[in-house]
Amino acid sequence: MAVTVTRLAPSPTGHLHLGHAWSFLCTWALARTHGWSIRLRLEDLDASRASAEARLDALWCLQWLGVDWDGEPELQSGHLDRHRQAMHALAARGLIFEAPHSRAQVRAAAIVPPGPSEANAPNEGDAVLRFPASLRPPPGDAWSFRTQACNHRFACPAGDRTIHDELHGDRTLDPSMVWGDPLVWMKSGGPSYQLAVVVDDLASGVTDVVRGEDLLDSAILQSVLIDALGGTRPRWWHLPLVVDQDDRRLAKRHDALSLRSLSAAGASAGRVRRLMLHWCRGAELSGETTPGELAAAVTPDALRSLVARQARLRVTPDIVRWTCHGS
Repeated sequence: MAVTVTRLAPSPTGHLHLGHAWSFLCTWALARTHGWSIRLRLEDLDASRASAEARLDALWCLQWLGVDWDGEPELQSGHLDRHRQAMHALAARGLIFEAPHSRAQVRAAAIVPPGPSEANAPNEGDAVLRFPASLRPPPGDAWSFRTQACNHRFACPAGDRTIHDELHGDRTLDPSMVWGDPLVWMKSGGPSYQLAVVVDDLASGVTDVVRGEDLLDSAILQSVLIDALGGTRPRWWHLPLVVDQDDRRLAKRHDALSLRSLSAAGASAGRVRRLMLHWCRGAELSGETTPGELAAAVTPDALRSLVARQARLRVTPDIVRWTCHGS
């Protein structure tokens, strides 16, 4: 019998917040209700920001919320060998090339403005630029993976690609029009987010990816990389985002809304879970919710209903006050 596998993949670069709690609790609830295995991967490739303190904080937050997983946690940085193997596999198919160009050179050559926010690819800089085909090198040695201390890009084929998301339905776009030739290896000597997440999910046998809808379009690019590596695409579940009162997606800059800060201010894990139940099912903000109660309530149909209503999961001062004080 095939095993269904999902994963929790916090990035230990700061304190986790209520948006992370929503994503991880939904992942955990779907997995435990449907008998999926859960892997825990700490995505620590951003050496300039990742820290041992943040790793411990991520583990504490998950345990505090009542989220468990199967097997030992793994560090993404411990698997650079398989990322290199994937690069060699892409090179053997003539799909990657050296790209030593500076960001200024890419901007100067680009016909269109910069692409999507780097929130979708946290290891690649301040903004993802659409890499123009005019900067692809001619056939030759540059189409290889021999110099690891150099940026490398994936020659993204043009044309619409479609994926199916379990909550949003079909999604179609041309990834070459969004990313151009996306970065897959960085001159610092490691993979980009887009390559690493694909390679690590394939290596772990992940069949179901549950995460925020800000990564929905990235799933299309990742499907192209999966196909190029000969892998099997997972089922995707892209959740509605948690935003602040000004409709901005929560980020680690919102330290006052971190789980660590909320706990220090009096929040209980039971009230945080009750807030998740409120967002998912409209439950009254009263009392506390156990992990089992939440797992029973977070169903695919309930999440599809949220997406259909284009629900915004807002963190307002009143919600913070209730989470910390119960009133």
